Amino acid sequence: MSTPAPAPKWKPRLLTAVGAAALAVLVTLSGLTATPDAWVYDRLVRGAAPEADPRIVVVDIDQKSLAELGRWPWSRRVHAQLVDRLRLAETKGIAFNILLSEPALFDPEGDALLARAISRSGRVVLPVLAEPVQRNGASVELMPIPEFAASAASLGHAEMVLDEDGVARSVYLRAGLGSPHWPALALALLQLDQPNGGAPELPGRRLVTTDAPAPAQDDWVRDHEVRIPFASPPNAFRHVSYTDVLNQRIPPSTLRGNWIVVGVNATGMGQYARAPGQPLNAGMSGADYQANLLNMLLKDAAITPLGEGWQALLSALLAALPLLLSALPGLRRVWLPTVMTMAGAVVLSVVLLRYGHAWFSPVPALLVLALGASLWIYRLLRRTHKQAQSDALTGLANRSRFDQALDQELRVARRSGQPLSLLVMDIDHFKQLNDSQGHTVGDAALKALGRVLRSRARRPRDLVARLGGDEFAVLLPETSAQAAATIATTIHVDLANLGRKPHGANASASPPFTASIGIHTFQSGDDLGPEDVFDRADAALYRAKQTGRNRSFSHTGEHEPVGISATRV
Repeated sequence: MSTPAPAPKWKPRLLTAVGAAALAVLVTLSGLTATPDAWVYDRLVRGAAPEADPRIVVVDIDQKSLAELGRWPWSRRVHAQLVDRLRLAETKGIAFNILLSEPALFDPEGDALLARAISRSGRVVLPVLAEPVQRNGASVELMPIPEFAASAASLGHAEMVLDEDGVARSVYLRAGLGSPHWPALALALLQLDQPNGGAPELPGRRLVTTDAPAPAQDDWVRDHEVRIPFASPPNAFRHVSYTDVLNQRIPPSTLRGNWIVVGVNATGMGQYARAPGQPLNAGMSGADYQANLLNMLLKDAAITPLGEGWQALLSALLAALPLLLSALPGLRRVWLPTVMTMAGAVVLSVVLLRYGHAWFSPVPALLVLALGASLWIYRLLRRTHKQAQSDALTGLANRSRFDQALDQELRVARRSGQPLSLLVMDIDHFKQLNDSQGHTVGDAALKALGRVLRSRARRPRDLVARLGGDEFAVLLPETSAQAAATIATTIHVDLANLGRKPHGANASASPPFTASIGIHTFQSGDDLGPEDVFDRADAALYRAKQTGRNRSFSHTGEHEPVGISATRV
């Protein structure tokens, strides 16, 4: 009757791969890796930073301007003069990153002058902001006053998106109250040069779909999420002072044909945020944020984060890949495909970021792969430790493991008062067996004795060890001298039955053989160390050999044997 073939190894590997993939999906969708995701992104995106476009000029409301023009806010007449200066300089467009949502109560004429200046320019974009009415509640749109809104070429939302760590990484190219109807401020500025209907399709991850439930009318709805590859440094654009432009201290060539972003850059005024990689004490103004957004759009360098589905799918494939690769010849050691896959995950992320303008976070996959590698190393260390304490031929404990167990069990026996029995044995005439029939047969005899001993010492704390050559030991905690003698007898019987089986059909089969056994039982109150206990059992073994072999000798006295149990089969 043929034995069934062992189950192929690919089945447990496949099941483990499925488990690793499921874990990667769970980690991805749970958002547990948000902080390391951001850390990795901040370092990888540095290589994708575009140069600052020389056509972008930031007009700063800086300390110099405040010193010359007085305290903020200024009269709208001042802004009207600036718009006229920029119009005469033939700029491509002007984005005001300054909220003009309230009329000037004491200078209505200033509002009228600014509205007319904006209308004359025909190239001015004004901001829209969302402001929550209450914390975590409904929002309202803060728009320019009607005169300004009617005169502006376009309106755009000026939301500066900050992550939980206070770093600005993303922008929503469209957003609005109830629906994403406002373009981002920089996008609205760029679209001044695009004819109606000629605007290209916007990049970014879609967050609003036709089959999604309609949002509430007082919800600030965002769409087309992209990540901004900031210039290095983020304020690398040309900056000029508001008052210098106003007073014509700037050459017209600096402004002609360029995109202008006007915003606050004075200390303690306006919103500031850090760009990826900036130190904690650094900051970036809202005007620089919009300049970087405009720079991204001009260079078509928007980075689209992968949707959760694609992120989870790629992470799952990478997490499962090492186990699938390990089935190939040459890659059977799991650590090699694991290291290759971890490196591949980082390379994939870098390639997608720099050449595909897409962001795939490798962190979930790396986390699962690192966990798998840790488990593999742990199992390897355990296996190595076990091999260091095991006999290679029989799989039994070796002498080092036996010595540790004997010392430990003696301490336990002293505390508990329970007896501890030790059987020491070797195969009778083993040298003659080896010399006459060869080492292969001798090895078969050693393995057979090991199997017999294991079958008679099955309790969790029982230990069977091969001490070297043909010498074996069986450690039996909480076993009396009588019980130990009974076990020795059953070992003799098992070996006799083993000898009755046919021998010779299989070269590796065990020949008939016998063994001599020495027994010593440690009793409560005995003042013996591990060496003493072993020496007494070994002395009992010597007496068993002297009295004819194939028998057991029990040494329970301090100096002389007090009992002999011989079994002749």
